[in-house]
Amino acid sequence: MKYFFPAIIILICSLESFAQSQDTLQAKSLPEVIVNGANQIETTRKTILRPTSLERKHATNGFELLDVMNSPELEIDTHIYNITTKSGGSVVICVNGMEVSNEEVAMLRAKNVQSIEYVRTPGGKYAGKAGVLNFITIQYEYGGNVYFSAEEGFAYKQGNYLGYIDYTHKGLTLSLTTSFDWNHDHSYSEGVDQYIFSDGNMLERNYTPISSFSKTNNQGGRLKLTSIGSNHRLNIYASFVRQAEPQSVSISDVTYSGMFMGNTLKSVTTQSRNISPSVYANYTLWLPKEQTLDFTGSFSYGHNRYSSLYDETEHSFISTKSHENNHVIIGRIQYSKTLRNNYTLTAVASHDHNYYKDTYNGNLSSNQTLITDATTGMLQVSKNSEKYYFYLSAGISNTAVSLNTNHYDYCHPIAFYGGNYIIDSHNSLSLNGLYTHTLFDPSNKNKMVIRKSFFEVVKGNPDLGTLRVLNNTLSYNGQFGKSRISVSYNNFIYFDNICHVYGADEQTVSDTKVNEGTLYGNMLTASYSYNAFNDKLRLNFTAIEEYNALKGKHYDISKNTLRARLSATYLIGNLLLKATYKTPYTTLFVSEPCFTHRKSVYELSVSWKHKAFSVEGVIRNPFKRYNVSHTSMNYGCYDQNSWSYSENNGRCVNLKLTYNIGYGKKTDKGEINIDKSINNALLKAY
Repeated sequence: MKYFFPAIIILICSLESFAQSQDTLQAKSLPEVIVNGANQIETTRKTILRPTSLERKHATNGFELLDVMNSPELEIDTHIYNITTKSGGSVVICVNGMEVSNEEVAMLRAKNVQSIEYVRTPGGKYAGKAGVLNFITIQYEYGGNVYFSAEEGFAYKQGNYLGYIDYTHKGLTLSLTTSFDWNHDHSYSEGVDQYIFSDGNMLERNYTPISSFSKTNNQGGRLKLTSIGSNHRLNIYASFVRQAEPQSVSISDVTYSGMFMGNTLKSVTTQSRNISPSVYANYTLWLPKEQTLDFTGSFSYGHNRYSSLYDETEHSFISTKSHENNHVIIGRIQYSKTLRNNYTLTAVASHDHNYYKDTYNGNLSSNQTLITDATTGMLQVSKNSEKYYFYLSAGISNTAVSLNTNHYDYCHPIAFYGGNYIIDSHNSLSLNGLYTHTLFDPSNKNKMVIRKSFFEVVKGNPDLGTLRVLNNTLSYNGQFGKSRISVSYNNFIYFDNICHVYGADEQTVSDTKVNEGTLYGNMLTASYSYNAFNDKLRLNFTAIEEYNALKGKHYDISKNTLRARLSATYLIGNLLLKATYKTPYTTLFVSEPCFTHRKSVYELSVSWKHKAFSVEGVIRNPFKRYNVSHTSMNYGCYDQNSWSYSENNGRCVNLKLTYNIGYGKKTDKGEINIDKSINNALLKAY
């Protein structure tokens, strides 16, 4: 199987010769011109992707459209609605210049997309991101859109339902979005763990599953008003998100040897419920003399409840009940001014305020208040010409943290830089770099100690600091006839890397997140895509080699990993057939750290589209119910050796139905932006 796709690529390449397209377009004329049928055009500021009528015909939404366009540098998952670079970099998604969430693209009509702009070196408020995608859609004077999709899983039990309706009149758009998803999961784990206590005593735990079951459901809704004028743009929305895990029960048979010997029956039960209403506003004003002002503000409130019960025969049960109230206030302002000789000056200022009030009950009762205030100011200079573009941003970031009565301040210089050089309209070089810091997960900046078993505890770390990052990505992107190539090299250094460290006394083993050592990372990514037989057959191949090394007080480990992904898509009539294969690999997960081996993944999808209706069937990993991964690591006092059996990544047989229609005289659709994530600082044992 692993040699099947490369053989096809070699065969097709031998049947058709490469042709170098000749393009002499200037960057300033790109939005108005189609070049000799070329569907990817390189400019100094961005790459223009133009979908063909064949691609629109075989796509329902924005995700499916990008997927069928066969990009060599973007990884598109049409099932979980996610877009990244092939090396895993974060990509911001916009529609007509307005930042949106993944639900927006999932409900964006493919027929309305005129072109897609991809920025590899984003600056301003998007500095530090791996890229920005901007969908340019057909404009309307009045009318609306209706979208509904329902996906049901028949092997792994799950459902995902999306609904959207909007209406536009004279530049005003009112939209309503709703979503609901659920799953029933039987994933489990088994393994052999070994522990060494401070007095030299040893304990071995061998656990095998008896049963495991978890139910989750999530709901979301958003009401939004958009106004677009000749010199302004206004987006306002109110949203509500609810997440629930009403039941999660895992029962295992456990055998101990060493300082404690015998067989026990272990049961772990958890429940959680979270709600979060929020409001958001963004206002952009275009001023005379090529000036722009952009204001963004948001407020969200969260209420989270979590409980766990650990019950093991011959040992006392462990009960934890916690709840949290939090709120987040974000304000951001950006000013841009175009100067002489195509220079642009940009100033960005932002402030993020986070407040968490946690209450813990059960075997341990305590309260905790965590407040973080992050303020950032940056000044950016950029220049655009016919052959190149570059930008440089520099500034200061200060984060003030209050944990109960303790106060911390983290002040760091930050810098973002990047540039593009256009060899011709089909070939370009790009550099995207940064030096900044990232804030810790608020659940780890914690003074609490949560008992996990009769000899294990999870400790928060009140002294946990920020992580400083130096990251540089150099890439080449080219197009030769029907072939497209993307090659990138990513080098990064994490100073004061955050990861787990285990410690032991005579009776207890503790797990704490700390700033530990320096992480050195290197990733080389090469992708190739090819269209053949009048663009009906589309082949895509990606190979990634990465080398990560963590060096510090507790760890001195490294790992070289090679993995690949291959896909073949065939378009015939109203049908789209796609086969995907991902190779097995072993990698170093640096946030744990641990070594994990992942099995191969097989997937086949068939979709049929006719007018406003679409039907898609997906089969993934049909031979095994569970996708098995193996994790191993020696933490000194703790030697982990476990196998995880994931049902949601195992056998999958899904059916998806979609209805998507637009009406009226053409106008802007606006954006859909439901964010299902909920802010949470609770420390959890499981």
